Formats: sequence, structure tokens, C-alpha cells
Amino acid sequence: MKRLLFYIIGLALCGLVVYALAYDRPLLVEFSPEPVPKAAPKIQVRIALYDWTENLEVKNAIRQFNETNPDHIEIVIVNLSADTYNDMLNMLMTSGQGPDVFSVDNSWLATYVNKGYLTNLTAYLGPADLNRFPEWARDYAHSPLFKGGVYFIPSSIETVRLIYNKQLFRSAGLDPEQPPITFAEVKQAAARISRAGVGVNKYGFALAAGDSQDSLQTGLEMSNTYSGIYLYNYRTGRYDLSVYAPWLQLLLDMKAESSLYPGEALLKRDSALRQFADGNIGMMYATSKDYVKLQEYMPKDDWGVALPPVTSSASKGSGALMMIPHSPLAVNSSAPDQEAAVKVWKFLQSESFLNILFQQALALPVVDGITDLPGQVPGLGHFKEFYPTAEESIYPLSPQIMDQYDPNTVSIEPRDSGDRPRMQLYQQILSGGVNAGKGLRAESDRLNQMLDIAATGYSFKHDEYIYPDFNPRSPLKAESLESRLNAGQE
Repeated sequence: MKRLLFYIIGLALCGLVVYALAYDRPLLVEFSPEPVPKAAPKIQVRIALYDWTENLEVKNAIRQFNETNPDHIEIVIVNLSADTYNDMLNMLMTSGQGPDVFSVDNSWLATYVNKGYLTNLTAYLGPADLNRFPEWARDYAHSPLFKGGVYFIPSSIETVRLIYNKQLFRSAGLDPEQPPITFAEVKQAAARISRAGVGVNKYGFALAAGDSQDSLQTGLEMSNTYSGIYLYNYRTGRYDLSVYAPWLQLLLDMKAESSLYPGEALLKRDSALRQFADGNIGMMYATSKDYVKLQEYMPKDDWGVALPPVTSSASKGSGALMMIPHSPLAVNSSAPDQEAAVKVWKFLQSESFLNILFQQALALPVVDGITDLPGQVPGLGHFKEFYPTAEESIYPLSPQIMDQYDPNTVSIEPRDSGDRPRMQLYQQILSGGVNAGKGLRAESDRLNQMLDIAATGYSFKHDEYIYPDFNPRSPLKAESLESRLNAGQE
């Protein structure tokens, strides 16, 4: 009986094994799954921006574009240091390795167009695209200097202001609601602030001449247009730097009175803004693009914003205060995929992207009425005071003279010799190494000599930069001599 039970159990186990083997055997049915479609390859578009790319919200916007755009475009950021941006961009462009979409300094626009570096965007832009921009921006882009095409359109601007520490004004017995209007008042206020701050390292004024392109062009050349003064005479088409003697003398006087923050020749802009935020500087020039850095440093004292001071009360408003387009965006004419590059250009000019720049106080957009929309003002106390006023304007481009026109300059790097020697001269005057009158006359002569040499070439037309009826109060209304001559020939 036990033996029979054992056989029955054994047979049952064998049956289970056979069943299991049969059940697990794969069916001999041919199965051909449909092939998985391959993802479309990404079209990479390389971009270089003078600034903005380190901002987290900007990075997020670019990342979202890469993930959601239906054209399989991937934006790749080319990081160029702001300190050497123009030089590095020039080297990349001349070597044929330039980015596909990039910011161009205003001083290089005409040169880049003449060299064929930029894509003419006319065929890509309809009326709706152009009408987003104010009339002055469209006129600026359509200037005869740019061969009648549209290679860029300014979408934001940069303004200059005098910022001042109200607490230091109070400590010096000055009215914090009455910032200085003239050079004489600046000198007086700086002296009083410095005297009140003796022993605690408080200074009346600071000039970050270590960043000469920013500080000297901003504080000297941009701000003096409010007094009707500029280094280039648009009516005659000649340079005259002697108009800056009063401003340079103001700085020399403050330096002699120890009311200028020491070490101005080496002082960098970021360091000056930090010192201002720490309450050690009474006054300095700042631009709308400086605002973000200043807010990062969290000023500990109450501070104010005013239009730049003028040479005298009589000169106030003699000219529109110069504002400049924030390095316009352009498309490389050698970009491998022109349509993709233009789509990225349009994204960077879109209302949504410009709104991000505005909300982060990175730019003052001039399109879509972004700065006028209720509830869109950035949550940053003084940014609205950097908005352009009726007293400000864009100016026509002045000649950009390159190294090859300068018989006294030999340079292995692609730099604008019309700017750097001038900045160096200002620094030498402020250091006491060069007499202001003599140095300014010599540099004016050099620049005019370069103009004359350039005029003998084929690519430079001096008449394009001469405006016989130029009015500094309405800089954009003047008509160039070249335009008049062309109209007379028709």
C-alpha cells in the first residue's frame, strides 16, 4: 500500500514537471515588432551674449526652449568673458569660427555689415515683426550705414545716471533730496562728504577707471551729452576732445582735495559698486545694466538716482542725454542653418524672453510696451528711475576708425584703436602724467588724421557721418550729407 502511494505521488510529480516544461516552452510563432522611429537629430545653434547667460531665469528659458521647440533646435551657449567679449568675438569672426547668433557692440555694427559677417534679415521679417519695435529703432536699423538691409533691430537700451548715498549726504549736512546738478555742486558735495567721513574711509565720489570702456565712456562721454557736449561734431564731421576739459578738471580737483575714492586708475566697476553698497562712496555714475550687480550687493543705506550733472546751470538740457542700444543681436551670415539661427534670434527678441530680462532687471526693453504694463515692474526699488525719459535719445553712429587706418598703431589683435588710445589718454590725464589741453588736442588731431586716411579708401564714406543740420536736442532728426547728395541725384 505504501509502495502504491509512493508510485502515485511520483507519477504526479513527473506530470507536474512535464506540464511545467511544456508550459514554459516558447511558442514557435514569428513576431516582428514595428521599428521604433529614430528621434530627429538636434540642430545646434551656438549663441554668444555679452551678458545675461549666467542668470538662472535666462538659463531656464533657454533650457525650456531646447526641450519644447518643435523644430528640434538646441541652443548652445558660447561663453565669452565680458572683459574680453569684443576682442574674442572679433577673433572668432575673422577666423570663420564665430557663433551663429551673437551680441554686437554698437561700434562694430557698420564694420560687421561691410565685411559681410551678418545675415540680412529682411526676408525673414514681416510687418508684424518690425512694428513691435519703436520708430527710432527701425530707423536706426535701416540707416544707410547698413546698406539698406535689416541686420539687427535694437530691442533694449542702456541709460546712465548719477547714484548717490542719501545717508552720507545727511551726515555731511546736505539735502538728500537735492542731488547735485552742476559740476561745481558735485565738487562741493564730494568735499563735504569726504570731510565728514575722515577717519572712517568715506569718499565723496568714485570713478572706476580700471574699467575704462565702461566708466569713462559712461561717466565722461555719455553723460556729457546732457550738456550738449560730445567728442564727435556731427555738423562738421570732425573730432574735438577739448570739450571734455571741464569734466577732467573736475576729477583732478576732487582728487587733489582727497574727495575722490583712491586708486581710481585700478578701481574696477564691480568693486566700486560694492563699495557704494557698503556705504563708503557718496556718488558715482551707474548704468541700467549695473543695477543688477548693485542689488546683489544689497546697499545698506538709502540711496537715490538722478540725471548726470552738467557743466553749468545754463548748459542743462543743451543736448539730449545719450542712451545706447544694448548690444544688438545679429545672425552670422556663415551659420550652417540660417533658418534655425533666425528662429533663435526671434526667440531671443520675443516678448516672453524680453519680459524675463526685464523682470530680472537685466535690460530695459523697448518693444511690446513691456516696461509700461501694470504689474510688470521688477521688484527692485530704483530700477524704474533708470527708465528712459523725454530728455534722452539715441544718437547717430559716429565713425569707427580701425587700426589699419592708424599709421602710428601696430596691433596683432583686432581692436578698435579709435577707443583704446582715447581711454588711455583720459587715464593719463587723471594720473597727472599728461597735460589735459595738450593731450586732448593731440588725440583730436590723431583721430581726424585717421578720418582723412580712411576717407581715401573704398569702404568708408565720410559724408555718411556728417549731419549739417544736427541738433543735439533731437539727435535722430538730422539727415546725413550722404543722404542729401543721393536725394539730389535722383
